[in-house]
Amino acid sequence: MSQSRTKNSLKNINYSFVSYFIILLLQFVNRTVFIQFLSSTYLGLNGLFSNVLRFLALTELGVGSAINYALYRPIAQGDTEFVKSMMRLYRKLYRLIGCVVLVLGGVLTPFLPFLIRDMPTDMPYIYLYYVLYVLDSGVSYFFTYKRSLIICSQREYISTAVTTVSRIALCAMQVLVLAVSRSFAAYLIAGIVVTVGENVLISVVADRLFPYLKEKDVSALPAQVSADIKRNVFAMMFHKIGTVVVFSTDNLIISKFAGLIAVGLYSNYTLVVDSLNRLMTKMFTAMTASVGNLVLSDDKKYVECVMYRVLFMNFWLRGFCATALLCLFQPFISLWIGDSYCLSSFTVLVIAVNFYIGGMRSTANIFKEASGMFWYDRYKPLVESALNLVLSVWLVKQYGVAGVLLGTIGSTVLVPFWVEAYVLYKHYFGKGMGGYMARQLLYAAVTCLAGGVSFFLCTCASGSGVKAFIIQGGICAIVPNVIFAAVFCRSQEFRYFWGFVRNMVKRTA
Repeated sequence: MSQSRTKNSLKNINYSFVSYFIILLLQFVNRTVFIQFLSSTYLGLNGLFSNVLRFLALTELGVGSAINYALYRPIAQGDTEFVKSMMRLYRKLYRLIGCVVLVLGGVLTPFLPFLIRDMPTDMPYIYLYYVLYVLDSGVSYFFTYKRSLIICSQREYISTAVTTVSRIALCAMQVLVLAVSRSFAAYLIAGIVVTVGENVLISVVADRLFPYLKEKDVSALPAQVSADIKRNVFAMMFHKIGTVVVFSTDNLIISKFAGLIAVGLYSNYTLVVDSLNRLMTKMFTAMTASVGNLVLSDDKKYVECVMYRVLFMNFWLRGFCATALLCLFQPFISLWIGDSYCLSSFTVLVIAVNFYIGGMRSTANIFKEASGMFWYDRYKPLVESALNLVLSVWLVKQYGVAGVLLGTIGSTVLVPFWVEAYVLYKHYFGKGMGGYMARQLLYAAVTCLAGGVSFFLCTCASGSGVKAFIIQGGICAIVPNVIFAAVFCRSQEFRYFWGFVRNMVKRTA
């Protein structure tokens, strides 16, 4: 990457790290207070409604991704007139989407009993809670479209800072509300207030950064540009459907076949996993604008070199985190909220594997989307989502929560894990993907080795209490990183990042 792209990516990543740890701490404070004042059934309801609203997000149909891709070139070229036209289209579409979400969410209200195995009899306001969730989701579309312009201009750190401030306000309001009223409805209303406030603030910041957004003279988009956007939106529609079905059906299936209590127990694990996934997503989202600029201006051999570096970084982070989840999840949950909230060890293993496999597909996907290749694998998500539903419903009856995740792992490995790489290599690099897949297999094998050795050592150091957890945490911090360094110390990617770290240390010394 050029110096400016690297600088922007690093700044975005640094902000993402700081934001991540602040928000993670706030989430645990929020969840701890939530468990103290409300029951596990409310936790399950919280997870279930969140998944239902992700289905309503289908109405977005990939509009954001398709328009973001169309913004990369005009932003890089300083074509403000084109950007103005794109943002006007973006605003119209997102306001329409927000209205559709609110209407569809309201229409689905009478069907809640079909989603819950044992409808709670001690929650007279369950329908009100759902309507508040719908409002929170719907209003988020009315101003947030301007966030995309900030991100595409490689200023993700600004959006991150605004989000961090809003999450601090949200945690403070919700903790106060629960402590004073113990009302789930008031808790949700606080979320709506903060959502509206965050989106308005993003809009104000965007207007100041890009004053031309307030100009009234906006030209219509050229016919060819509109046709390209429609084509990409049509292709992204399938990707959006696949993403929502694969990643938003878990709690729905668990609720239907295992009950709300199981959803509540699993939600404590997903709090940690989702936090890690958000960190990874933030890091790679911070690079996406730079990658979008890279694929437009640099030769393909260098693009592949950069992609291998990103893949290596992804492997190291994913492998390390998956090992930590495998070894530390159970003692952490036990210390945090008690043994009664722990799932089985087998379920924890499946969670760690799902975390690793789901994340390792992201590298090829980032470069594929940054290249605007939405069309070539447009039917992939439909196959993936159908396979995921079939496997998850079949396996949940045998293995419970773990069965649902096994279904996700199976559908990921069988479809998108290789299809996305195939599309990228065939239609962008113009060659086979053998080298890429060989690296994926090697990284997976080394991660299994690191996870197995770490788990064995943690088992030898097993015990209860904070002291045992600290010892196990030390094992997880040292062992996988030593194994990764020993195996890859001579690779080009390792030498690149090692040199980068040494330069950073010299500058700060």
